[in-house]
Amino acid sequence: MPKKPYNPEMKIFFLGPEGTNSDLAARNIFKDGANYTPLPSIEDIFEKVAMSHSYYGVIPFENSYQGVINSSLNCLIDYDLKILKEFNFSVSHNLCSINKKCDLDAIKKITSHPQVFGQCTNWIRNNIPNAEKIVATSTAEAASQAVMDKNLFCIANSYAIKIFNLYTHLENIQDSNDNKTRFLVIGKSIEEKSDQNKTSVMINIVDKPGSLMSILKPFTELNINMTRIETRPSRNNEYLHTFFIDFEGYYEDEAVVKLLEILEEMSEELRIIGSYSVLN
Repeated sequence: MPKKPYNPEMKIFFLGPEGTNSDLAARNIFKDGANYTPLPSIEDIFEKVAMSHSYYGVIPFENSYQGVINSSLNCLIDYDLKILKEFNFSVSHNLCSINKKCDLDAIKKITSHPQVFGQCTNWIRNNIPNAEKIVATSTAEAASQAVMDKNLFCIANSYAIKIFNLYTHLENIQDSNDNKTRFLVIGKSIEEKSDQNKTSVMINIVDKPGSLMSILKPFTELNINMTRIETRPSRNNEYLHTFFIDFEGYYEDEAVVKLLEILEEMSEELRIIGSYSVLN
C-alpha cells in the first residue's frame, strides 16, 4: 500500500458552503496556509479527491448523537480512497439572528440543517415549540438566510456567525454537552504511522449463522481493541453481508497483520479503507 506525506501545496475540499462545521473542522485539522475549497456534496468531494494525490477531502462521518452519515459510508465503499486522519470535533450550536436582542416567545421562524434540528430537539421543544422550522442545506446557508430576514432566527456555529455578522443570543443549545462529530480526512495514499492509530476495514462475508462471532473471535485472541462495527446487506450480492470495522493499531503492526490475514481467509472480500492517525 503506497505511503505519501502531505503536500504543503495541497488542496483541501470540504462540504460547503463556507462557514459549515466541515469548513471549521478542516481549518482545525490543516491550520493556516492551506487552499480550502467548498463543494456542494460529499460525493463531489470524493470525485475531486480521486483526481489527484495533491487533493484531500474532509468529510463528516459520524455524530455521537445521531450516528453514521450514510452518504459518507457509501462513498467509502464506492471509491478506492483511504482514510488519512480522524478528527473528533466538539459541536456547539448557537441561536443567532441579525437582531441585537432576542425574545424567545416572539420567535416565529427558525432555520438550520436537519441534523442540527435533530441535535437540538429538546431545546426547541422546551423553548420555541411553535416556531416554524425551515430546513437549510447547511448551517452556513441558514446563517446567510437570517442576514436577509430580521424575523428569521438560525442555529449555527460560531464561525458562521462571525462570517455573516450575526448576533449570538444563546450558546450551546444542543441537547448533549458531549455532542461530537467524527470527521475524516480522505486521500489517495496512506500516511505514516503516528503515536495513535486506527485501522478501518470493509469485509464481505457469507450471511450465515455464526458469521459475526467468527469475525469477533480473532480480535479477542490477538488482544486488539475494536472501536466500532457496523453491518448491512451487501449492495452487490444478496448472499453477502458487509461489515465495517474500526480498531486500534496500524496495518503494519505484527498483531494487525495477523488479524488481517485471518479476516481475509474467512471473507469473500477484505479491503483496508485506511490506517490513520487520530486527532482529538
